[in-house]
Amino acid sequence: MKHADAGNFICPQTLGSERKPEHCLGGDCAAWRWAEPKWGPREQRRGYCGLAGVPEYPLNPDKE
Repeated sequence: MKHADAGNFICPQTLGSERKPEHCLGGDCAAWRWAEPKWGPREQRRGYCGLAGVPEYPLNPDKE
């Protein structure tokens, strides 16, 4: 998913804690893993939550 879209999801680290669930920080989180080269605008690059493991299938930009 794109860094900008990550905020639409809840962070798994905040679930089940005494705090209220918070939205994903995307590229600002230490667990975020970039799936594309580190050049180009940050908002356009895709990545994933490292806490969820490595994606089984490659990212498909045509279906985002």
